[in-house]
Amino acid sequence: MTDDASRYRPRPTKLGHLVLKVRDIQRSLAFYTDIVGLEVSDWIGDHMVFLRCGVDHHDLALLQLPPGHGAAPEGFYPSVEHFSYRVESLDEMEKITAMLVARGVAIDRGLGRHGPGANTFIVFKDPDGNNVEFYSDMTQIRPDAPYEPSVWDGEQLETFDRWHLEKFVVPPPARILPLLKRDGGEA
Repeated sequence: MTDDASRYRPRPTKLGHLVLKVRDIQRSLAFYTDIVGLEVSDWIGDHMVFLRCGVDHHDLALLQLPPGHGAAPEGFYPSVEHFSYRVESLDEMEKITAMLVARGVAIDRGLGRHGPGANTFIVFKDPDGNNVEFYSDMTQIRPDAPYEPSVWDGEQLETFDRWHLEKFVVPPPARILPLLKRDGGEA
């Protein structure tokens, strides 16, 4: 990477979306639709749901915790999987990715393009180990652009990354390896 890449400064335009890990996705879904007033955009299987309050495909996603995560002890709360910042373009995403690599920032996953929402993504760690995401090009849902929610298959690589890891700068997350093995790819 060039020295210019390490000096690049991202230009986020807004705090984007939040992904929460939840113990009971149906209970949380009812809360966020009935109490908060959000709309469902899409699902991945029955374990992740994308919700919106505006035109972005999602501003909140709920991710079902695996079995064994019972009621929370007093003072303990489910965790955030990641929070995100929107940037303007794929070109900026590529510059940000080069900057992260040049500066030695720990990258968790990306550069890729998700199935649900069609947004590009790069997820990296802050100094405390929190996942931070930059994204661009998210599907916009407006009254003049109808959108029908669908259920994406979590066992398909295209759901995770429409580019099939071609632009990834780090190995894929462990949860993706079975998809690669099943499809005859390298793991």
